[in-house]
Amino acid sequence: MGDGPVFTCRCHVFKIDANTKKTWLPAADGSVQVSFFYDPSKRAYRVVSIYGGKPIINSTIVAGMTFSRTAQKFGQWSDQRANTVYGVGFNNEEELTKFADQFEQAKASVVRETLSPVGAPPTFESSATDAPVRVMSPVLSVPVNHRPYDNESSKGFKRGSDDECSRDGSLSLENEKLKASLNQSQSNLKKWEIELQTLRTNNSRLQSALQENSRNVEEWKSQILQYREENSKLRSRNEELELEVENTHKSGAQSPKMTKKQSKGVLKSEEVERVKQILEKVTAELVEAKEENTRLKSQMNGSHERNGISQQAYENSMICQLQADMEIRLRELTDMNRKLLTYCRKT
Repeated sequence: MGDGPVFTCRCHVFKIDANTKKTWLPAADGSVQVSFFYDPSKRAYRVVSIYGGKPIINSTIVAGMTFSRTAQKFGQWSDQRANTVYGVGFNNEEELTKFADQFEQAKASVVRETLSPVGAPPTFESSATDAPVRVMSPVLSVPVNHRPYDNESSKGFKRGSDDECSRDGSLSLENEKLKASLNQSQSNLKKWEIELQTLRTNNSRLQSALQENSRNVEEWKSQILQYREENSKLRSRNEELELEVENTHKSGAQSPKMTKKQSKGVLKSEEVERVKQILEKVTAELVEAKEENTRLKSQMNGSHERNGISQQAYENSMICQLQADMEIRLRELTDMNRKLLTYCRKT
C-alpha cells in the first residue's frame, strides 16, 4: 500500500446487520477518519478506516462496485469480498459529493487498470484528427477518462452493477422506512412535550389554589378566635343577667321594670345558647375543613407522581366546593355576630 492516503475525510460509519440485512449498525461511537489508499504493486485502491485499533472499513474497490447516494447526506456500497454493506453519513451534502466523486474516480482507475496489460501503463488510441485526451484527478493523480473497453468485459461489469443496484435499492427502501419512523418519533416527542407542559401548568394552578385555600383557612381561624372572645363576653353578660334575676327572686318584689329585665335576660340567654350552638357547629366544620385541607395536600403530593388530568380536575372542584362552603359559614357567623352586637347595644 502507498506511503500515504490519496484522500481523507471524516464521517459516521455503519455496517448492515448480517442477520436481518435490513438494519444499520454503527461501527463507531462518533465520526471517524476514512481514507483512500492506492497500492501501485497491486494497482488497486482500498477504503480504510481504523477505530479503537481495529479496522472498521477495509474494502478493496473493484470494477463491479457502485456507490449509491440513498439520502442527502448518506451513501453506501456493497463489498462482496467482505460480505457486508458499508454506509457513510456526512455532516453536509458537499462532503458526501466529494466522497462519491473520489469513489467513482478510484473505480474508473481500477477499470482502466483491469483492461490494461499487467505491468504496462494505460494506452490511448490516437489519430491525426483526434488527439489523445488524458484528464488527471487532482487527488488520485490517475487518469479519469478512459478509453472504451471490449463488449464482453462491459457486459460482465454491467451484470455486477445490476446486482449491486438491486441490493442498493432494497437498502434504500429500508432507509426510507427508517427515516419515516424517525420523523414519526419526533412528532410523538413534540406531542408528549406539549402534554407534559400542560400537566405542569395544571399542577402549578392546583398548587396556587391550595395555597390560597390555606391562607383563607388562616384568616378564618383568626375570625373564629374573635368570635370566641365575643362569645365569652356575651356569656359573662348572661351570667350577670342571671345573677340579677336571682336577686330579684330573693327580694320578692318584682316591679314591672324588673319583670321586663328578667324577660330580656331570658331572651338573651336563649339567644346566647343558640349562638353557642352555632359556634360549636362552625368550629366542628372548621375542624372538618382543616382535615379536608390536609387530605387535599396529600392528594396534591400524589398528583406529582401520577400527573393525571382527571385527578387534578377532581381536586380543583373539591377545593372550590370547600372554599364556597367556608365562605357561606363565614358569612353566617358574621351576620350572627352583627346581630349579637346590635342586641347587646340595645340592652
